[in-house]
This record gives sequence, C-alpha cells and structure tokens, in this order.
Amino acid sequence: MKSIVLHRAIPAAAVVAALAGSLAACGGSDDAEQARPNILVLVADDMGYSDIGAFGSEISTPNLDALVREGRVLTRFYTAPACSPTRGMLMSGTDSHRAGVSLLENNTLALLNSKNAPFGVDFGFDNVPEAYAGHMPDNVVTMPQLLKDAGYHTYMAGKWHLAYEFKSTPTPGSYFLPSHYPNKKGFEHSYALLSGAGAHFAPVPGKPLSTYDRVTYTEDDVEFPATSLPANFYSSISYTDKLLSYIERDRADGKPFFAYAAFTAPHWPLQAPDADIAAQKGRYDEGYDVIRARRIARMKQLGIIPANFAENPGLASVAAGGTGKKRWSELTDQEKAVQARTMEVYAAMVSNMDANIGRIVQYLKDKGMYDNTVIFFMSDNGSDSGPAAGAAATAASPLADIGRAGSTYSYGERWAEVSASPFRLWKTFTGAEGSVSVPALIKMPRQRDARPQLQAAVEVKDLLPTFLDLAGVKKPDGSYQGKTIKPITGISVRAALESTSATPPAVRPANSVLALEYLGQGYLIRDGWKLSSVVPPGQAPTSFANVPWQLYNIDSDRGETQNLAGAHPEVVTDLLAQYNRYLADNAVITPARPIAGKRDASAL
Repeated sequence: MKSIVLHRAIPAAAVVAALAGSLAACGGSDDAEQARPNILVLVADDMGYSDIGAFGSEISTPNLDALVREGRVLTRFYTAPACSPTRGMLMSGTDSHRAGVSLLENNTLALLNSKNAPFGVDFGFDNVPEAYAGHMPDNVVTMPQLLKDAGYHTYMAGKWHLAYEFKSTPTPGSYFLPSHYPNKKGFEHSYALLSGAGAHFAPVPGKPLSTYDRVTYTEDDVEFPATSLPANFYSSISYTDKLLSYIERDRADGKPFFAYAAFTAPHWPLQAPDADIAAQKGRYDEGYDVIRARRIARMKQLGIIPANFAENPGLASVAAGGTGKKRWSELTDQEKAVQARTMEVYAAMVSNMDANIGRIVQYLKDKGMYDNTVIFFMSDNGSDSGPAAGAAATAASPLADIGRAGSTYSYGERWAEVSASPFRLWKTFTGAEGSVSVPALIKMPRQRDARPQLQAAVEVKDLLPTFLDLAGVKKPDGSYQGKTIKPITGISVRAALESTSATPPAVRPANSVLALEYLGQGYLIRDGWKLSSVVPPGQAPTSFANVPWQLYNIDSDRGETQNLAGAHPEVVTDLLAQYNRYLADNAVITPARPIAGKRDASAL
C-alpha cells in the first residue's frame, strides 16, 4: 500500500477521508499519521505538587518518572484551585468563568442557600449567571469536539464533573444535565463519573451506602448508579481498562486519537487495594516534618526548585500561637498511627494510578503508537485537606478500616501541606501557590531524551491551543461551523515544548498577565510580582476589607514567605487595577461576604 504523507500545512479536514480509506491496516505506524500525533492527557485528582517521584516524592511512580526521562517537566504549571473549573479550562481553552464552571457546584449551592448577595438575592436557582452554571455553555467549543471534527477518535474515562445545572424544582439544588455529558461535548466514547467525588471501589453488598456510593456514572448515553458497577471495580484500574478498550476498538482504521484519562485518584475518600496499601507500611511513621523536609531536599537536588529556595513554613499550630493543626510532635501515639495510615493509603492510590499509567504506555509501545503520541500529565489542582463529608480522620478512627471499600476518610491539613511542598496552602485557597501550582510533564511525539525543564509559566487553558497546533488544526476565531463562539484565550506553547535549548523560546511576551478568581479570592501575576488574596483556613472574616491583599516577588519568593505589600503600595494599586479589569472581562461576581476558609474542626 502506498503511504499518504500529510504535511502540517494541509488542513486536517481535507485528509480525513483519505486517512480512513487508506490507513485501515496500518495500526498507527504510517508516515501519514506522523503529521497528526495521538494525544493522551492524564489527569490526577487533588494531587499535590510534590507527590510524584520526578517532583521529589518518596511515593513510587516509576512510570511517570520514565516519561520524564523521555520528556520534559513543567515547573510552573498553573490550574484553577478546584476540580471542575480546571476541567472546564482544559476542555475549553479559556478562563473558568467564560467556560461556565467558575465554582464547584457545592460552593454555588452554598452561596445561593445563604443568600450571599447577589447570589440568592438578585438571582436564584432558575437564573444562575452563565459563569456559574456548572456546565460549559453551548457557545464554548471543546477540545474533543474540535479534534473529532478534524478526524480524530475521541475517548475519555474517569471524572467529568462538567454537567451540572441548578433548578428550583423538584427541590432547589443541583442536577445532572444530559445534554452536557461527555458524549454530547465531542467524545465518541466515554465512561464517566458525573459527580465531583465518588468511592473508588464498588459498593459492598450488605453494607450501608456512603455518600460516595450514591454517585452517578454514564457510559455514552447510558446513565447508571454506582450500585450497578461491576463487583471488581476499582477506579484507576477500571478507567484504564475502558480507555484501552476504546483505543483498541478503532485502532485498525489508522486514525489518530485523543484520549483523556481523568483519574479520580488520589481524591478522597481514600481507598486502595490492600496490596498497594501494604507496600506503604511504615513509610510515614516519621511524620509530616521529616517527609516534607526530605521532599524539599530532593526537589532541590532534581532542580525542580533552586537550591536557595525559601519554602513556606506552613501554618503554625495553635500551641505555637498560630491557627494550624497539630504538628507531629503534638499528636498522641494513637493520632500518629491514624495519620500515618491515611498517608499510606493516599500514597497507595498514587502508586496504583502510576501503575495504570504504565499499562497505557506499555500498550502504546506494544502497538507501535508510542513514538507518535504526545503524553501530558497533570493534577487538576493542588492537594486537598478534605474532609470528605463526615469523614474527618480522628484518634477514634479504626486503623483497619481506613482505605478499605466503604471507608470515607481524608488525610487532613498537615499531609496536604506536605503534598503541597514547598508552597503555601492547598486546594481552593486561590491566592496561594499550593492551590494552583501542580506537577506537570510532557512527552512530545518522537521524543526519546529528556529535555530541559520548562520554567516559564504555563496555564491549563494553554493546552487546547497547543494540542490543536500539534495536530495541525486551526484554532477557531470568533465562530465555528457558522455559530458565534467564545474565544479560546489560551496560547500555544508548542515552540517552547519542541525546543531542545536550555533557554527555550519565551512562552509569553513581557508584561503578560496571569490571573484567576475563585469565591472572591484570587491572584494576579505580572512582571515578577504576585498580588494575592487568601482567607486562611478556619477564619471567617465578615468583610473583604478584612482580607488584605498580599504582594510577593514570585520570581525570588515563590514560597510566599515575605509579604511586600506594605513596602510597595504603588505596585499593589497598579496590580489591583489590572485585577479588577480581569474581573470585569470575565463576568466575575464577587459575593457580598467572604466565605470562611475551609476547615473541619474535628479533623487531625
């Protein structure tokens, strides 16, 4: 059979028919496909910056580490501070507000129910503004839709979290919206958790169902409850099984694919197979401070952070005059045992996820598809202290239950602090680096050697235009298929990712702005400065006037240890004016009252 060679200058749509007819038996190795790489996106759920080996962790992640040896680490990759906003930005290539998912659905519900004006006052459940709708509006074009229209197969397995709507009937609340399930947004085949969190095992017959056993899934058009999951279901294994089955089903036609593995590990409830938990036994008995110090030292050794990096010291405990949870030395022996066990389960979940990533990579190698696949890995936001509903780990928690099917534990603030090393705070604390800075790595097509770290700031919304660029698909501008659409505001970083230089091309022009808002908190980065707003854990200010803006030199103090707002009020004023423009440009609605910083007082 004569090869059809496709060059990047040829529009992808013009060759779809030729690919379908002429590459049927090629199994992904034809020269034609080399111009159109497969795209594999791997997303971890609520995993912190330092939780994989390539970013300093003691957790065994050999498969991700191997990708780094044939790829590149991105040391300043920014997401939103929570799950669904990040996923909306990933799928749409634009800000979370423009993508319609600026908040987790439970946050929007809380604002409406508490009548935190204008939420619940100027608008209610039946007329929530588009930026807070819980799903992507119809004038947002998605990554799978664009790639599918360009001749790609499109598959996903895992957490979707982008199909909520708010209604007052039958009772005021959030509901799933079938018109926004994955298969309606561009995925040919999908096996998806619709809810924001779910148990990792199937419900155990005869045992009471937890909140996380009462979640909803869909496979393509078929919606089903968790009680219908197969008995041997485990999230990372089962999602991988499904994704590989989808790829294999169509492999013979030779078309490239976009595959989205949206793992739910290591999101609470913490659950893992017994063997994976046993492999972590005793690893965390030395406690938070020792593990955190080792990770930071390893990160410096790997060059993830510079040798002179000043890490954030974390929250001082109450005993030390601060507001943080107990330090390891302040815990009782029983409390230490519980906390060590929760972290063992968390590590087991990360390790198990890595093993399943290894299954995907090995499949691609076995089928001759690996070289022509771009593989991108990231977490959807920073580490999460939890707690899962009603699942705070306390001294009374039975050790043997933590991590088993039916258990509903989270690992708490101090382990979240370790996961977020070397940064400040964790998930939903938007202005802090630990909330939005995540581990990220990429292996480009036909890349076989490690390339220098990319230390420039890259945002999750940049991935869509980057993948379109690699696939030879023109980014739509203003309209698509005769319909006006919201602009894709991310930028392609292909040139920097393809560079082999120690000083790759600039990702963004000088004076570029990175900004984000969530629940009235936010940040803006420009010219090495970071303006930051954070309501600390457990605090409940009555007014945003009591949430002072902080200022950091983000180039020299990414650990956010020295607030320079008092020394440079003129910079604060300048950046705040630009931040307010960002709010206006993205239809951000600031609630009248700040939301208390997330905390469960009963948790360790």
